[in-house]
Amino acid sequence: MPEFMPPQLGWDIYALAALVIFFAAIVQSSFGMGFGQVAAPFLLLIDPALVPVPILFMGMTVACMSAYRGRRDIVYGELGVALGGRLIGIFLAAEVMVIVMASPHFALVFAGLILFAVAISLVTKKFQPTPGALFVAGGLSGFMGTITSVGAPPMGLVYQSRAAAGVRATLNAFFGAGTIIALSVLALYGLVKQEHIILAITLFPSLLLGTWAARFLFRYIDQQFRPLVLGICATSALVIVYKAVA
Repeated sequence: MPEFMPPQLGWDIYALAALVIFFAAIVQSSFGMGFGQVAAPFLLLIDPALVPVPILFMGMTVACMSAYRGRRDIVYGELGVALGGRLIGIFLAAEVMVIVMASPHFALVFAGLILFAVAISLVTKKFQPTPGALFVAGGLSGFMGTITSVGAPPMGLVYQSRAAAGVRATLNAFFGAGTIIALSVLALYGLVKQEHIILAITLFPSLLLGTWAARFLFRYIDQQFRPLVLGICATSALVIVYKAVA
């Protein structure tokens, strides 16, 4: 196998993973969130080595670049409170991962959190980004995002009643900084390997290509597409549960 290929993936598996990343990037560009929610369950089915660390690396890069572009609109007070909650969630998640990462129970924990993320995404109740709500949402986001790379739904629920540039910028800063913290903690626990970095680098072009292609698809994607995406995510999580218990 050529040296530049991910060590544990064949060409067919790599191509399938790249296709998933491409589609997830289109969803992310269309709705402002959803990359991990779409990519994570499918990538776990393809190869467990693909989650969560490689997706976290890709998500971190995109969020940091977006946060830098909108840095003047970041609401730093809200960002600090949410990151405080996320830090606690990250350490709790790392403790859980040390216990379940190498066991069959990891797939069940992973799928359960994906289904929980889908359920949160369907909630229509409008919450205000109070300090308490931001801290709790940040903690849930940190816990879910560290284990599954899907941490957006809790924060999206808190901010769904406020549509502004400041929200996008603050969320990008939250996910960028939060993912850096998460990867640092996972590395501290010995859960980040060199192969994870190689996988992230080799799959990143698919993310960029999907982001670019989404510009030409906006007119064909309406809000009816979002329930379909959530349905696909839920179905893939149920398949993970079935494979884990079968």
